Amino acid sequence: MYRIVFCLGGALALAACNRGPQVNLKNASGQQVAQAVSKSAVGSGQYVIQPGEWITRTSIVERSYPGMNPAFQQQMQRAMAAQQPNALKRCVTPDEARKPNEDFFAGRDGSCLFAHFTMGKGRIDVQMVCQQPRGTQTSNIRGTYSPTSYSMEISTLMSGGERSGALTKMHVEARRIGDCAAKGS
Repeated sequence: MYRIVFCLGGALALAACNRGPQVNLKNASGQQVAQAVSKSAVGSGQYVIQPGEWITRTSIVERSYPGMNPAFQQQMQRAMAAQQPNALKRCVTPDEARKPNEDFFAGRDGSCLFAHFTMGKGRIDVQMVCQQPRGTQTSNIRGTYSPTSYSMEISTLMSGGERSGALTKMHVEARRIGDCAAKGS
């Protein structure tokens, strides 16, 4: 689940500028999505987003597991709430801003496929299905983006296996906070 937040979170930050063309794919791999996004931005000769230091805050809105003891589920919800929001800082290099690769979208292992990937005019709508050894994970991502920020709602549902029916809903906010720190400082 966190793989999706960090991979797609980075991908969305690298996605496109509000004025850029729309990307609209169905049943696409991470590589196909990366290529389509890169072509849509590289054609303009500009950065896809502004390179620099980005901060991403992730808040878990809901988490449920069918069959879980209600008292334990409430205890888990309180523990998660005490740890939120989680923040991750990441430096987006000029090369990454120009041309995001498939690692930002779904990884190279081929376990994920985008049932649909629509992005353009400051909006994104994605459904990603990942086949895992213990079941299938389906994530729906909807939100808005700009060259310096993004906001997303992510819903992830497991099917099959021992975690079938497990649901996680998250809210992700990210923004560019400045230039990347110099290496070695």
